[in-house]
Amino acid sequence: MRLVPRLELNIVTGFLGSGKTTLLKRFLETSSPESTLVIINEYGRESIDDRLTLHLKSEIKTIADGCLCCTVLEHLRTTLLTILKRRAGGELPHLQRIIIETSGLADPGPILGTILSDENLDEYIHVGPCITTFDALEGTESLKRFPEAAAQLAAADRVVLTKTDLVSDEAAQALLSVVRAVNPACTIMFSDVPEHAFAPTEMGVAVRELPPIQAISHAHTLSVQSFSAALDVALDWATFSVWLTALLNRHGDRILRFKSVLSVRSSPGKLVVQGVRHRVYPPTHLPVQEAADDTSRLVFITDGLTSERILASLHQLVEHRLIDGRFAEMALR
Repeated sequence: MRLVPRLELNIVTGFLGSGKTTLLKRFLETSSPESTLVIINEYGRESIDDRLTLHLKSEIKTIADGCLCCTVLEHLRTTLLTILKRRAGGELPHLQRIIIETSGLADPGPILGTILSDENLDEYIHVGPCITTFDALEGTESLKRFPEAAAQLAAADRVVLTKTDLVSDEAAQALLSVVRAVNPACTIMFSDVPEHAFAPTEMGVAVRELPPIQAISHAHTLSVQSFSAALDVALDWATFSVWLTALLNRHGDRILRFKSVLSVRSSPGKLVVQGVRHRVYPPTHLPVQEAADDTSRLVFITDGLTSERILASLHQLVEHRLIDGRFAEMALR
């Protein structure tokens, strides 16, 4: 007999750069930090998103170096069981919800299958709506190029349209047809009210029938890779901006996602710089208390673009603090 209420669990998924972490941050800002525990999955070894949410005070767990849907699926199961044991032992008395933010390349199907097919997890966890973010700028193109984007959209109970402020009203309305063509049963909403996306469902309602976990096969687009860099010096912002602009101008179509937390000279706090393909979002600052050292961390997820030239160019930039003739040879081929 269950003596404690089941925890609500939401999966937040969506393709690279579609706004998952932004949606999650905005929701956490409106909720009690003790009531929500967050598990963040990063495709690469270097985790950036946990740093972007650390100041919100909710407990953050990170599972990096692989997608939850395949290579680190057992790690997820172990993490969830540990959370349930901590709760049963009184360590997390106010916990009501677990949110899993998947990597931008994850298929939510195997993740859901793992939880629903495990009696120990299913007894104490209620799988609530699967929330998929869909990028108004890049989402349609991602659907054409990457099967992962279609799988994320197909798994959604709720689709949150992001970056609609950057497109016309007509274009935003056209996205509804794009989403409905893949998933006619989902609820579509906009990202300006994140609480709506995370509104709980009735605990007794079963909403999914999934195949056994053994029957699920999944492979990522083979040309996609992730790599990262850690730089132990404060950067000159003007010089770094020139480097990044030149890189994206040449290779933007193949840089699916770029995320960084930078230590910048003359800046009191770490600078967060992110982008998708050719677009770079306006930089934001982390709270000053997060800027304990001069280390800058950068993560790239690319399609058909190897790491060697980008990383060599980046370290050349740091070493000489300028853009010279070798930059074009190293980074722009």
